Amino acid sequence: MSSSFQNRIPTNMWRVVFYERRGNRVHVDRTGPWLPEKRLATNWAHWFCERGYHVALQDQTGLTEKVNPGLPS
Repeated sequence: MSSSFQNRIPTNMWRVVFYERRGNRVHVDRTGPWLPEKRLATNWAHWFCERGYHVALQDQTGLTEKVNPGLPS
């Protein structure tokens, strides 16, 4: 792989993940698009929270940060 291509690959991508209750289980949907900045993902997460969604932020290593407390009811 050429170094110029490798230098353009973002090293800290973020996305919004969604929590949804399905019966007695909580389903985590990780299909949100990857975003190149945490700030962008945070803005989207807050937008979804305002509309009643339960969300978290996930970085490309798989670690998540909850945005709203609790789990969906």
